[in-house]
Amino acid sequence: MTIKSKDWYAWLNTMPPKPDDFHVVGDVEVANPGVKAFLVRRSPQGIVAEALILDLHLAQRPGNWIQQISWTQARFDQVITPSSPIYKTVEIFYGGERIAFIEHIGHVS
Repeated sequence: MTIKSKDWYAWLNTMPPKPDDFHVVGDVEVANPGVKAFLVRRSPQGIVAEALILDLHLAQRPGNWIQQISWTQARFDQVITPSSPIYKTVEIFYGGERIAFIEHIGHVS
């Protein structure tokens, strides 16, 4: 199943105060404004600890929604602990198909 997405971006935030955090965001085309997009860590992850693999999930919120193609933001947030890897790439999958690959991780310090 193919899905349209755009504007994927990932960054590591090391600004004080601790703890540091890591974020991934991107826009996903959905069938109506009531669809929520979210990213979850794939389990199991790959063999390279610095390569984060995420799965995109879509959930229809209850209620009546106008059936109009819309864009919604998918987001992943993680607190970085001392034992967490520093990610160098992010892959995002939907329905078993890779929809995005981020190889340039921003850094805010």
